[in-house]
Amino acid sequence: MGGYLRVEADNLGRLLRDLHNSQEWMRKALSGMKDIGPKSTGSEALDNACDEFHDSWDNAIEKIADGTGQIKDKLRATKNDYEAVEQAIRDAMHKGAAKKQGPAPSPQPRPTAGAR
Repeated sequence: MGGYLRVEADNLGRLLRDLHNSQEWMRKALSGMKDIGPKSTGSEALDNACDEFHDSWDNAIEKIADGTGQIKDKLRATKNDYEAVEQAIRDAMHKGAAKKQGPAPSPQPRPTAGAR
């Protein structure tokens, strides 16, 4: 029965971690661009181009990071829901198995050799 739908909660956890890391990497890359330039290239035209590039990507990276954060939040909720459902199914199966077993039947007397 359990083979029809399978959710790998561990894989969802890894995906959540990867999404979190990607947010950090995007923000660090943008921060690194701010530290490197644009005021350090020596050419005013290049400095201006770097400044414009940074400004345009600053907004884009923030939007990507924010969107990634929203995906991460929804994925975390989905993972938690799947784990709760799996636990509820396990609990129900154990409860059902315990009811099915019930009390052990009392032993019946064995017929003796002389009884027919």
